[in-house]
Amino acid sequence: MRTLTPGQWYLRFTCEHCQQKEILFADLSHGQTKLKATYVVQCSSCSHTGSYDGDDIERYQHPLSADA
Repeated sequence: MRTLTPGQWYLRFTCEHCQQKEILFADLSHGQTKLKATYVVQCSSCSHTGSYDGDDIERYQHPLSADA
């Protein structure tokens, strides 16, 4: 998994097979935009390929420090 930037917003999904949270990509709207797309992605933990739409994808802001 790539390194996440403190304070940066990301879009992520939870694998429907193993429940691992995975980052899709940076959220340039900073958690504000409603997603209307469907993404077909493979989990890096279990290799399950799933389809995730806007209701399945969450916004995530990486903590500013390791203590958070």
